[in-house]
This record gives sequence, structure tokens and C-alpha cells, in this order.
Amino acid sequence: MSGDRQQQKEDKSSHVRKTADLKTRSNRNQLQRYRLELPNYPIRLVHSVSNTYHDTKGTFIHALNWELDRGLAFNIAPVFLAIGIIIYFTLPAEPLFLALVITFCCLFAAAIRIEYHGKLFFLVAGLTLVLAGMSAAKLSVMRSATPQIERQMTAVVSGVVLLIDQNRRGSPRMVLRPVKIGGLSQQQLPNKIRLSTTSREQGFKTGMQVEGLARLQPVSGPVYPGSYDFSFHSWFSGLGGSGFFMGAPAIVTQHPTLDVTEQIAVTVNGIRDLIEQRIVDAIPGAGGDVAVALITGDKSRIPEDVQQSLRNTGLAHILAISGLHMALVTLTIISSLRFVFSLSPRLVLNYPVKKWAACGGFLGATLYLFLSGGGIAKQRAWILISVMLLAVLLDKRAITMRSVAVSACIILLISPESLFAPGFQMSFAAVASLVAGYEFLTKRRREQAENRFSPARLNWVSKLTSGLFGYVSGLATTSLIAGMATAFVAAWHFHQVAPLGLLANMLAMPIVGFVIMPFALFSMLLMPYGLEVLALWPVAYGIGWVVDIAQWVDGLSSVGVTGALPITSLALFGCFLSVLTLFRTRLRLWSFLPVFMVVPFLARPEVPHILISENGRAIAVKTENNQLALLYPRRNAFVTEIWGKAFSGGNTESLNLPKDQCNSERCIVVLPSSDVLHVVYNPDLLRSSCQRADILVAPRLWWVDCRERKPELVLKRYDFEQYGSHAIFIAAQPGMTRQSEGVRVVAGLPKSTRPWSRNVRPIDEISDTDE
Repeated sequence: MSGDRQQQKEDKSSHVRKTADLKTRSNRNQLQRYRLELPNYPIRLVHSVSNTYHDTKGTFIHALNWELDRGLAFNIAPVFLAIGIIIYFTLPAEPLFLALVITFCCLFAAAIRIEYHGKLFFLVAGLTLVLAGMSAAKLSVMRSATPQIERQMTAVVSGVVLLIDQNRRGSPRMVLRPVKIGGLSQQQLPNKIRLSTTSREQGFKTGMQVEGLARLQPVSGPVYPGSYDFSFHSWFSGLGGSGFFMGAPAIVTQHPTLDVTEQIAVTVNGIRDLIEQRIVDAIPGAGGDVAVALITGDKSRIPEDVQQSLRNTGLAHILAISGLHMALVTLTIISSLRFVFSLSPRLVLNYPVKKWAACGGFLGATLYLFLSGGGIAKQRAWILISVMLLAVLLDKRAITMRSVAVSACIILLISPESLFAPGFQMSFAAVASLVAGYEFLTKRRREQAENRFSPARLNWVSKLTSGLFGYVSGLATTSLIAGMATAFVAAWHFHQVAPLGLLANMLAMPIVGFVIMPFALFSMLLMPYGLEVLALWPVAYGIGWVVDIAQWVDGLSSVGVTGALPITSLALFGCFLSVLTLFRTRLRLWSFLPVFMVVPFLARPEVPHILISENGRAIAVKTENNQLALLYPRRNAFVTEIWGKAFSGGNTESLNLPKDQCNSERCIVVLPSSDVLHVVYNPDLLRSSCQRADILVAPRLWWVDCRERKPELVLKRYDFEQYGSHAIFIAAQPGMTRQSEGVRVVAGLPKSTRPWSRNVRPIDEISDTDE
């Protein structure tokens, strides 16, 4: 026992010594830490930042893996396709199609052999999609190649009428497949040309062959450098020129030869013409014109004041047949079929009537596609609806981001050039934002419903109130999300936004969804029996209400003119919207980085000192108050209206110069920079203008021979034919001299060798001094 006690005392004393040593060491360490705390503060800060970085990196990787496990890699595929398309169309020279295909095949084979979910796999897969976008764009260019009208010419034109609509003056306008154009060989004939005529009582119909003397010209390019290029999209649609008949064209009695595609187009357009006539007979006036636009897609009949009111209030989208109209028609057919099927309980319980209704909706959407003309915007809407209906047939969710991604991939592979069209950008911006927005709101609603008490039964008043509130709030949410998603795209393309667009859509869309589109569909079903008037009466009343709403809202506020914006701002907005809609975790907060980057690009653009349209008819100069003033206010109202929105806050002034100084032969203007501008149309006045002008513009003259004195800048007809509209900037800033800055000229169609670029052969007689 004594030995055990002795051992316990030794253990206790050893424990006491160890505890004392630990306390001494602890105090010493604390003292050492205290002494070194101030000198080692930067080191501690570095360690803290490093730990925060590693924690953030780990959180980022975890969130990214979560996104990839839930389909981010597939949903982001259209973004890489779009990057490839943008790269192709911005290349300085044309790439070889064989090189693109071989590179794509090699990358595709490498992606298959690499382990899925690895970093290398996603890198190779992304490059493969970029090459796929470039290859699709190259293939589309090869498929769309068509001869173009080089310059203005007068010739006898004979062609087959493929489509008939109206121009801005209400005169017939025809799309022809030219059979013969005087002065051009068969190899130089464009696939299609568009000609107007003042003859309204000739009885032209699709499928006829007409012939007459016409004035032809190339399809117009951008109205000012950097704006929307009409000639680019016309080239891909096969349109090689435009103009007008000089007199009434004659109808050729011989039967024209048509290929299969043209026969289908003529047949469909003939049916559309018949439907349009039946609608106009049933609904006279502007109501019938709007109904024609909603059913057949022909907006040329609508009066300009009605279109302007709809544009100013953000309701112009109801005139363009797009995803909204296709969805309303499809949902109306599906709902009607399911209601009919529900009348038979045996049919509902034993057969997949939901899929039957989806098939009926697909047939209705396809028929609507043909009746509306089958344009690019209609094709996009049809593909989007078809993908969603296919998901229903496969027992999948119809409205998901995956369906939107599949639709975008199909459209970008079939028609890559549509990426630059405002319709594509606005439609997919709206659809992606709505899908992402409602996914977020549904998740929040479910989380709130778990912690909220809900009574087991509600009376009919509460149900009606709840349903009405749900519809109104859903409509407001849809209009708000879609309006915010498309506002910037509209501002870039059209230089304006609708300040009260939400109010207009809240008031008008219930009428469109419950009155106009359902009864318009029923009118098509009743038309074979001659009873379409029964359904078109409600359509007329609904259209009248919508037009009244647009005009009333338009009178409440002015149009929100934004001015011209650089292309960089649109690209950054696309990055912002892509990240915000495709990501579902906190990674979507990274979308605000492009927003901060876009702010410096939102400054008002520099107003050109001189702005000249492509045909040389519209010319504007900058005044001392930094506004554009027109030399000829009555010319080219379409072009000058866009100039005013882009550079002058929606308005353009007029110089009102005396007739001896500015007339149809010559216009002389002294600019605020003291430079003298001469715009010459009469060749007899060239010599005196060469002696006095600092800037000489001769938009109608090919030969400008200034031998004694040559102005600092000379622009003649070939420059406008080859390079389109021109913007001229003059050094007028403090500290700048004419020798250091000079005169800078920006053309609407820069010099390029790409297939869609304009290539005008110069006149052989141009003298060496002018070159």
C-alpha cells in the first residue's frame, strides 16, 4: 500500500510540473505573440486574404460543379455557338470551309475520347461548339450567295410575282424572281428583287409574269455608319435589289416556269392574298389592316399613325408574328381539344389525350407558320413551340431552360445570320428571362408556402378574388420581366424605349389573349364555310380597344429617346443577361460585372459634323448647339427620323437657307468650324465649288475634276455606291489643329472582301487626279 501511495505522489508531482511547464510555455507564447503582433500585422493580413481567397475559390468551384450537374453545360451551348458565329462574321478574310470542317471533326473526336466532367473536356467541347458556329455560318454564306445589283440602273425587267404587299404610300409592291433584266446576263440576275408600282387597279396576283421599264438600285445599307445594316440581312434572304416600275407594268400572257419551291411559295401566297381580301371585306378600315397583320403577317397595310402609337407604347410586338402569337394559337388549340376530350371520361382515362392535344397544337402552329408567310421570325417561333411540344410528347417539362437552349441551337445552326437580327435577340432575351424569372419565383413561392397556414376550403368569392389577383400579378410580372429584358435591345436597334410600356401591356394584353387571337383562330376555321364574319366582329372590337389604349397611353408621355449606343454596350448586355438567366446559384451575381463595364459606353455618341445618306438626298450638319440640322427637310423622312433619334434627341432642325444659297442644284453651308461645305448636283457648278469649298460632296456625279484647286475632302457618286452612308468628323476641339487631326470620314459599309460585301466596279473614265 505504501508503494502505491508513493507512486501516486510521484505521478501527482509529475503532473504538477507538466502543468506548470505548459502554463509557462503558454504565457511565453502569448507574450511572444503580443510582442510580435504589431510588426507581423501585414503578414497576418496576407494570411487572412489567402484564406478568404481559398474559401471563395472552394465555394465557387462547389457552386460551378452544382450548376454543371444540373445541365449548365448544355444550356450554355448556344452561347458558344454564338461566339463562333460572331468570330466568323468579324474575320478580316474569308476562311476555308474545308479547314473549318476538319478542325471541327478533330475537336469533336477529341471531346468524345476525353473523360466527361473534366476541365479538359469542357475546354475542348467549348472550342468544338465555337467551330460548329463558324462552320454553320460559312455554310449559310455559301448557300445564300446571290448576284447583286451594283448601282442604279434603268432597264426593262421581266419577272414572276412571288409576293405582293404595299409600300409606305399604299401602292402595290412586288417581290419578283427576275426572268430578264436588260443589260444583265443570266448569271448576273439576282434571285429576287423588290419593285413598287403606282398602278393600283391592274389586278396583279402571285404567279403572274409582269414586264416593264424599272429603275433598279442596290438594297440600302445602314442609314448611318454603325447602325442596322439592311443590305446584310437582305443578302441572306436572297434579295438582290429594289426599285420601282416607271409606269404600269404589263402582264405577260405566257405561262412562267416555276420550280418546286416557287410553286409552293406562289400557292401559299395566293391563299394568303385570298384570306387578306376576305378579312378586309369583313373589317373595313384600320381594324382590318391590323387583323391582316395578326393573321397573315402583312403589316404594310396598317396606317402610319397606328403603327407609330403602337411603337411608342411598346405594343408593336403584337403586330409581328412571333412566339407570343404562335403560343396563343397553339395553347388555344390545345385547350379546346382537351376540353372536347374531357367530355368523354372513358377517352380521358384510357388514352393519352394530352399528347393528342399537343399533336393538334403542333399541326395548328405549322399551318399558322405557312399562312403567316414563313419568315425568319415565324420560323424561330415555330421551332421554339415545336421543341416544347416535343417535350410534352416525351413526358418532359415543356417550359424549361433546356427547351430554350435546344431551340436556340437549332436556329443558330440553320440560320446563323439571325443572331444579328433584333427579332432573334429580343425574342430569346424575353423567353430566357421569363423562364429563369418564373423558376426563381416558383422556388420562392414554394419556400414561403411551407411556412404559411392555408385553410382547407375557400368559398367561391375567395377563389375568384385569388384567381383574378393571380392573373393580374402574373400579367404584370410577365410584362415587367419581358420589358426589362428587351428594353436595352430595343434601345440599341431603335434608339427609343417605351416609358409607359408596362401600363400599355397590362391594359392591352388581356384583350389580345382572350378576345383577338382566339376569335382570329375561330375565323380561320369558319372561313371555308363563309362564316368568318361571325368571329371577325369580336376581333374588330378588340383591335379597336387596343388601338385606343395605345393612343391614350401615347398621349400621356413622350417617347423615351435613348440615342445611338455603341455595339460594345450590346455585347456586354448579352453577357449580363446570359449569366443572369443561365446560372441558378449565387454565381449569377457575376452578371453585374458587365453592367458596371457597360456604364462608360452609355455616354452620348459624338454627333457627326456632316451626315450624308447613301443616295445623297438626305444631308445633315451639326449646329453650334450640338444638334443635327437638315439641308433638305422634305427628303427621306425614314432616314432623317432615325438620325434624329440617334443624335438629336428625336428631333432634327432645318437650316432654312435662302434659295440662292441652297437649292436643287447646289447647297453652300458654312460650318461652325468655319469650313465651307458644297453639295453639288449640277456638273456645271463644279468648277466654282472646287475653288471655294473645303469639303465637296457630289453624290450624283461620277466625275469630279478639280485641277486648279482641290478641296481637302471630295466625295463623289462612286464613294456612296461602294461604301453607303458617310459620317464626317472635323477637328474642332481646343488644342487640335487641322494638321494633327484633319477630317475623319467613317463609311457605313467599310471596305471588305467578304461575300456579302458590296463590290461596285469603278467607272473606267475616272481621271488619275481624282483617284
